[in-house]
Amino acid sequence: MELSLPVSSLSKELGLMQGVVEKRTTHQILSNVLLEATEARLTLTATDLDTTIVSELTDVTTRTTGAVTVPARRLHDVVRELPPDAEIRLKVLENHHVQIECKDPKLRIRLNGLPATDYPTRPEAAGGPTLTLSLGALKRMVEKVRFAVSVEEMRLQLQGALLKPKGDSAEMAATDGHRLALVEVEGAVSEPGFEPVLVSRKVLEELSRLDAPPETPVTITRGANHIGISVGSRRLFSKLEDRRFPDYEKVIGKENDKRAVVDREALLGAVRRISLLSGDRTKAVTISFRPGAVVVSSESQEVGEGDQEVACSYANDPVNLRLNARYLEQFLEVADTNQVDLLLKDESSQCQGRPSEAVPGLKSYLYVVMPLRM
Repeated sequence: MELSLPVSSLSKELGLMQGVVEKRTTHQILSNVLLEATEARLTLTATDLDTTIVSELTDVTTRTTGAVTVPARRLHDVVRELPPDAEIRLKVLENHHVQIECKDPKLRIRLNGLPATDYPTRPEAAGGPTLTLSLGALKRMVEKVRFAVSVEEMRLQLQGALLKPKGDSAEMAATDGHRLALVEVEGAVSEPGFEPVLVSRKVLEELSRLDAPPETPVTITRGANHIGISVGSRRLFSKLEDRRFPDYEKVIGKENDKRAVVDREALLGAVRRISLLSGDRTKAVTISFRPGAVVVSSESQEVGEGDQEVACSYANDPVNLRLNARYLEQFLEVADTNQVDLLLKDESSQCQGRPSEAVPGLKSYLYVVMPLRM
């Protein structure tokens, strides 16, 4: 195999693959990226056996076709240190070594590779029902729920976000048992038979990093064993997990009839500042609602105490909630609108957050967080 291509193209795709490549593994081949050269393109593949990313580059000049695998992180480290407007030449030598050459700067590096025949078979999802929407809509959903995905290894059914079609829209939900993020976007088209799928945390992270134009169409295919996500010249595959996601509709309270309307950035700033005084790992703060104002406070014997008042529209009985500050911050960071609605019931019940104004393309967004013990 021998070919040349722009440094910028190769560097971008290798950068995207770093989140999938196994960094600590007993299978050395999983630390490598598969390079396959044909006359018209270079195909790159990275996998950890659960998640696979495939990317095709067409701005290549192929002298000899072939395939090889090389350490993904090492190759990326080398390529990103080169000028982005330079051209790089890759050539496979004997024993699967790969020679990297660049004319300006004048550079020659040899990396030890492994045979392409040892690389895992690339998964497929072709033939299954599809869900189609724009990349902008998909990334918006991911942005608004991914922080609520569980990181606890024992709660496998919560280690992803549930994606399901709803007529001409699509809904995504994530929960870690302490909070729930639920978003619905417009402009989705689904084929009959497309059942809800659990999108893994790693795939969510990869989707958030894609830099194609927002209007780029995305096709999600529900195959027999894998989910396939096609975005331009890139494809993501994830194992189809048979895990029962919680019935999140049942945990959304119907009696949160006390409504506070507050400036999003003002409340976010107050929570960030006051949480600095919290001494525990949850960064707990007390949110006190009273007519005309909400007060964010914290008290710690080890650190000190403080409070900040933020004006708000609230005309009900006082309610005090003790919340995980980071949980509240994450909702406020992505809510998009100048003001947010906080819906309350009492001190021991969930707090619900919603954007106060309509957001183009966003049908609905709901965030539910459970209070900590006072």
